[in-house]
Amino acid sequence: MRKSLPVWLILIASLTLAGSRESECKRVEEAVKKGLPKTAIEELEPIIKQAIKEKAYGEALKAICRKITLEATIQGNKPEEKIIRLQAEIEKSPKEIKPLMEAILANWYWHYFQQNRWRFLQRTQTAGVPAKDFTTWDLTTILDEIGRHFDLALSEEKRLVETPVTEYKDFLVAGTVPDSYRPTLYDFIAHNAIEFYSSGEQAGTRPEDTFELSAASPIFSEAEEFIRWQVQTTDSDSPVYKALRLYQKLLSFHLEDKDKTAFIDVDLHRLNFGYNQAFGEEKKERYKAALKRFVEKWADHEISSRARYHWAAVLQEENELVKAHQIAGQGYHSFPESIGGRWCYNLMKQIEAKSLSIETERVWTEPWPKIKVSYRNITKVFFRAIPFDYEQRLTSRVWNPEYLNGEERKEILKKKPVREWSVNLPTTSDYQQRTEEIGVPDDLSPGFYFVLASQEPAFGERDNQISVLGIWVSRLALVIRSGQKGKGMEGFVLLAKEGKPVSGAEVKLWQRDDRGWKLVSVVTTDENGIFRFPSPPRLQHILLASYEDEKLASQPNYSYETAWQPPSYTRTIFFTDRSLYRPGQIISYKGICIQVDQNENNYQVLPLQSLRVVFRDVNGKEISRQDKKTNEYGSFSGSFVAPTDRLTGRVSIQVESGPPGSATVSVEEYKRPKFQVTLSPPDKAVRLNQPVEIQGK
Repeated sequence: MRKSLPVWLILIASLTLAGSRESECKRVEEAVKKGLPKTAIEELEPIIKQAIKEKAYGEALKAICRKITLEATIQGNKPEEKIIRLQAEIEKSPKEIKPLMEAILANWYWHYFQQNRWRFLQRTQTAGVPAKDFTTWDLTTILDEIGRHFDLALSEEKRLVETPVTEYKDFLVAGTVPDSYRPTLYDFIAHNAIEFYSSGEQAGTRPEDTFELSAASPIFSEAEEFIRWQVQTTDSDSPVYKALRLYQKLLSFHLEDKDKTAFIDVDLHRLNFGYNQAFGEEKKERYKAALKRFVEKWADHEISSRARYHWAAVLQEENELVKAHQIAGQGYHSFPESIGGRWCYNLMKQIEAKSLSIETERVWTEPWPKIKVSYRNITKVFFRAIPFDYEQRLTSRVWNPEYLNGEERKEILKKKPVREWSVNLPTTSDYQQRTEEIGVPDDLSPGFYFVLASQEPAFGERDNQISVLGIWVSRLALVIRSGQKGKGMEGFVLLAKEGKPVSGAEVKLWQRDDRGWKLVSVVTTDENGIFRFPSPPRLQHILLASYEDEKLASQPNYSYETAWQPPSYTRTIFFTDRSLYRPGQIISYKGICIQVDQNENNYQVLPLQSLRVVFRDVNGKEISRQDKKTNEYGSFSGSFVAPTDRLTGRVSIQVESGPPGSATVSVEEYKRPKFQVTLSPPDKAVRLNQPVEIQGK
C-alpha cells in the first residue's frame, strides 16, 4: 500500500533510481553533498526528460520535485519559491502526472499552513481578490486554495481510476499493508483529500448556511443506502460535503470489486468520519450499531479487527469496560498480526492495566485514621513505613521535606522499613477503579515517616506503581494564626485527642531562602500552650513543635514581612442557568457588577453600569456580542445560542469593556438520561382521621 501521507515528506529524500539512470542519479547526489546545487539541477534536467519520454512518471515526478527543492534552496529556501516553481512545472508537464502534481501542490500549501497555523488563525478575513503572496492570506483563503488543488487533482477521475498506484512506486512511500487497500491513484489522492477535509481547522471557516451532518442521516446506514443518498445542501463548498461525496464515489467505484479490501476499508473510514463529524443524540448508538453490523458482515476480513477496536473504544469511553475488553479480545484473537489486531491488543492492555494510589491524613493519632486505597486490577496492596529524620531533611536543601523527587524515591526504597504489612483487596472483575478504606497500624513510634504502597511485595520499580506519602505519628496538634500588618505570629500546641494545651513545648521556626532552610528562632509555649514569634517570618517557613518524645511540623507556608493591601477593584460576576448545553440550545446568563474595597470594608453594586458582553467559542473566536447596562441593583441578564457550526467544548462569556469578569460553560453532544420514579404501595390502607366536633360558647 502507498500511504496517503503528506507528499512533501517524500520529496526531501535522496534521488535513488534504478536502471539506466542510476549513474546520473549518483552524480546528482554527489553534487548535493559537495554543496553544488546548480550542478545537481543541471544533472537532473536530462533525467526528467528521459523519464517522461519513457513514461516512467514516478521517476520523473521525483526528479522534478527534487529539482524544485534545490532551486528553492538557492533562492533562500522560502516556501513560496517551491510553490511558484511547482505551479510552473504543472503547466508544462504531461497530463498523466498533472493530477498527482496538483495533489503535491495542495500538500505543500497544507504543510505551510500547519507550520504557521497561529498566523492564519489570528488574521481577519479580507474581501476582494487575494494577493499573490500566499504567506499573507487569511485562514479561509488558504484553505479554499488547498481545496481547489485537490479538486483539480481529482478532476481527471477516469484516468486516475485506471492508473494503478504501483505505477508511482518510485515516488510514493510504501506502507505496511498491501496495495489492495489503495489500488489506484484515485484512491490515494481521494483519501489524501479526505484527510484535509476532516481537519479541525475547517470549522473556523464555516458560513452561516454551513452544511451539517446529522447522525440520523444515512451516514451510518448500509453502504448501498449511503451510496444512493442524495445529499441536499446549498453549501456545496463544505469540506464535510466534499468528503461525503468522495466516500460515495470510492464506495461506488469498488462496489463490484472481486477483492473487497478497498471497499471494506473505505466503508470503515466512512463510519469513523461520521462519528467524528455528525451531530445528534443518537450518534453514538447508531455508530455502535453500524460497527456491529460491519463486524458481522466482514468477520472473515482482517479489517473487521479495526472495526472491533473502534467499537471497543467507544464502549471504553462509556465505561463499559467488560464488554469493551471482550470485543477487543475478539478482534485480537481473530487477526493478531493485523493493524486492528494490534490496536485491540493495546486496548485490552489499557483496560487490564493496574493502578494504585493512596490517601491518608497527614497526622496519625487517636482516633486512628484510615488509608484510602484507590486501585484497579490488583487484589493485594503492600505497605512499608520508613522513618526519617525530619530536621536532617530540612538541612538537605529540599524545597518540601515531605515530598520525594525521583532520585529520592529510588534511595528510600533501599532503606530498611520499621513496619511492613499487607491487605487483601476485593477483586475488580469489572475493570473499574475501586476505593477501599483500611486501618493504619497503631504501634508506630512517634515521628516522621514515609509510607509506601506497592502492587507487589518486592517494591520493584519495573511494571509496578509505588505511591509514597509523608506522615507524622504524633499526639500533638499545632494551631497557627498569623499576626496582622507585621505584628508577628502566634499559635497553640495541644494534645490532639484531649484538646488540652501543652505547656513547655519547644517550637522552632525554620525559614527558607535561596541557600536552603535555616533555623531562625526557638520559643517555648506558656501555661496555656501559646507560643509567639515577635517578628513575622519571611517567605517560606515551617514550624516544628516538640514535647518529650513527640514532634510535629507544620506544612511549608509562605508569608511576608509587610502585609499586602489589596486595592479597590470592580468585577462582574456571571451566573448561568446550567453548566452543560447541547448545540442550538439557549444559554441564559445573569451578571452582577460590584465594587470591592477590602481596606475600607466597603462592598457595593454598580447601578447603571454600561458594559459589552462577548460570547466566544472553544478557540476564543467571537460568536456574538451584546451591549448591556445594569439596573438599579447592579444586575443585567441576556442569552446566547450555543453554536452548532463549530467544535464543541468549553465556550466563554466575557466582559470586553466594563468591570472584568467571565464564565465558561460546556457545549457537548450528550444524551439526557431517562429515569422513572415509582412508589411502592403502602403495606396498610391509609386511615383518614375522623372529624372532631368542637364545642364552644
